[in-house]
Order: sequence, then structure tokens, then C-alpha cells
Amino acid sequence: MDPLLIEQMLRVLAAAIVGAAIGYEREIKNKPAGFFTFTLVCVGSSLIAILQQNIFRDNPHSEPGRIIAQVVSGIGFLGAGSIIHNRGNVKGLTTAAMLWLASALGLLIGTGGLYNYVIAGTTVVIVLPITMFSRRLSERLTQTKKVQRIRIVFDEQHEKQLFDNLASQGVIVRKSYLLNKFIHDDKHLKESVIYFSLPKSRKLQDVMNQVSLQEYVFEIQEA
Repeated sequence: MDPLLIEQMLRVLAAAIVGAAIGYEREIKNKPAGFFTFTLVCVGSSLIAILQQNIFRDNPHSEPGRIIAQVVSGIGFLGAGSIIHNRGNVKGLTTAAMLWLASALGLLIGTGGLYNYVIAGTTVVIVLPITMFSRRLSERLTQTKKVQRIRIVFDEQHEKQLFDNLASQGVIVRKSYLLNKFIHDDKHLKESVIYFSLPKSRKLQDVMNQVSLQEYVFEIQEA
């Protein structure tokens, strides 16, 4: 068998292994793009890189770089599909970035060459531990848990008391969004979503229980 063909087959296999490793980390975190998505992205990118090399070998006057540019653009659309925006809360940015990274790794591996292999391997060794322990590291650096959110209905006249109550529990309010305003039993009520961080010593349910005891709070739930 042609040695070049064997090498290209091994490149595809290496890309599949790298993509699967990154995808597994996303899969265990129940992210929108997981094991198979990352494997396909990485393998697909390596195939494109191999294709561009084969085209250039057969036709030295071609411009294979355009193919890679199209891959980068295509991954941008795929990454955008993994981003979710809901009431001011954005999710999926890390997954989108890692899809882009998987594509770049696939292109590196597919292009071949010792330097490219070393760079791809080094990238995986550096990035995977960071992503696997990113949440724990973030909590340690900030001394707070991840941002939580609640939906709450309360008497508008007591808005300051509500936020004072949250502050007294060590809650750090990040932002709040008004969903609705209405009148009920001659009271002007607000329905809002509040985003906040908690100290490590506090649990979300404990905070919600404490807030729900206030007479000006009519409804509260995790959003």
C-alpha cells in the first residue's frame, strides 16, 4: 500500500481520537455538542486538510488555502447553533469555542508534519484539563458558586427590602430583568428574573426559602 495513503489514514484516526477526547469532556457535562459532534468536526476538518494537500499535489497552481477558509466559516455557523440566548442568559459559548478548536486541531492533524502533530498534542494536553476543571477553578478564584437565577413575583413597593434581604444572605446580585408588571388585590406586583452569585457556604434552596417567608413575596422559583 502507498505509504502516503497509510499516513493519511493514520491522520484521520488521530483526528478522531483527539475529537473524541474533547467531545467526551463536553458529553459528561451534558453540553449541546458532545462526543459525536466533536469527533465528526475534527475528522471532517482533517479530511479537508488532506483534500487540499492532494489537490495541490496534483495541481500545484491551485489555491487550496481557500478550502480551509471555507471550513473556518462553516464551523462558525455550527458554533452559532450551539449558543442559546434566553432572557439575557447566554449559554454555549464554551462549546462553540471548542468546536472551533476541534476544527483547527483537525486541520493541523490532517495537514501532517511533525511540528503540526506536536502543536496539536500540546494543545490537547493544555486545554482538556482546563476545561474539565474550569468550573471548580472559577469558584476557587471568585470564592462564589456559579451564577444562579430565580423568577420572583413581589410587591413593587418592597423592592428595596427584597434586595436588602438578598444582600444580608451574602447574595451578590449580578443583574435583573423585568418580565411583567400587573395589579393583584390592589397591589402593584413585579415579575422579574434575578441573576446572582452565592457564597460557597450558602445553598440556593436556603436563600429561596428565606426570601419566600417575606410577606411581599408572592412567588419564587428557580428559573
